Amino acid sequence: MKQPFLGLALGGGGARGAAHIGILHVLHENKIIPELLAGTSAGAVIGAMYAARPEPQWIENRFGEFLMNENTKFRATAILMNDRNAETLLEKATKKIQDHFAVILGVNRSYIIKRDVIDEMLEYLLPVKTFEELQIPLKVVATDIQSACEHVYDKGNLLEAVSRSCSIPGFVKPTNDGDAMLVDGGVTNPLPISVLKPECDFVLAINIDRGSLPRMKSPNMVEIMKRADLITGSRLTTEILREADFLIAPDVLGLHWSDYDHFEPLVANGRKAAEENLVELKNEIRRKSNVFYKVKQWLA
Repeated sequence: MKQPFLGLALGGGGARGAAHIGILHVLHENKIIPELLAGTSAGAVIGAMYAARPEPQWIENRFGEFLMNENTKFRATAILMNDRNAETLLEKATKKIQDHFAVILGVNRSYIIKRDVIDEMLEYLLPVKTFEELQIPLKVVATDIQSACEHVYDKGNLLEAVSRSCSIPGFVKPTNDGDAMLVDGGVTNPLPISVLKPECDFVLAINIDRGSLPRMKSPNMVEIMKRADLITGSRLTTEILREADFLIAPDVLGLHWSDYDHFEPLVANGRKAAEENLVELKNEIRRKSNVFYKVKQWLA
């Protein structure tokens, strides 16, 4: 079977994943259709939706409908996911650390919400249940927090794989599978370019990393530890990006992964970023799909 030419890697970033939709709009309108997809976390969700039904407008409508639905478990837990202001769960917890609130929470529980919140979301968003029903092949990345290894899924239960990929460590209950404890794929592979490289001639990567972090004000120990993890993750993503043949990095407004109140601006920014890179992307695809370029690469 002929090797796929164009692979599309969709990075993780929670709410920032809305920017993926805007980019897919522009690619689709210009008939730049990936032959293989790979996604981590939010990228796995959008990737699975597109692989199942390659219609960006349907994805935007469906996701928007879900976010507006007030009767979901997701909506009920939204306040827990929102740590962008002074009244959030994390800051309330850290303010009370002298009363051992945060310490007790961390010692006695490995998560804040059950995975059924994610499962319910995927049941609503994904029109198919298995990888075999997808119109475009997809690879989904999760992380075994026990072994520090990534798990790549491309067959069987699609909902299960994507749910594992979206299980943010410490926030969503991890999934136990034998000796493995599976959590968000972003822990090991926030932008799964490496998953596509061996199988595709050209990898287009979409980075929705938060970018520069806001300055901390009177940081406590939990905030400092959290910031350290964010910096490590950002540096990892920067190194991974070097593997891409082409990169699009939309303006994600510096939003936290839990900020689902900016869906439309993020979609618009994704579209804008893709349009700004469109001519260069087409030129690179044309250049690298040229038979003489391929022969030159093979000889090298």
